Amino acid sequence: MNASVVPPQILDVVRVLQGAGHRAFLVGGCVRDLTRGAVPKDFDVATSALPAQVKACFKKVIPTGEKHGTVTVLTGSHHVEVTTF
Repeated sequence: MNASVVPPQILDVVRVLQGAGHRAFLVGGCVRDLTRGAVPKDFDVATSALPAQVKACFKKVIPTGEKHGTVTVLTGSHHVEVTTF
């Protein structure tokens, strides 16, 4: 798997959540694409953090599906869907 194709801003989302004491992992299609050697088009994160906790960690967040545990973190030119386990 070539993780070097993961943009630093995406890894920062995971690191910020982990630094705040939450578990956070890349999930979904990006993992599939990385495993296949393809460059992912989008990135999703699963976390132990609740949406309010995710929102507290980042400046720009869209409440995409907050009642279902999902918010979108805007980082640089990337939109990262972050969903509670």
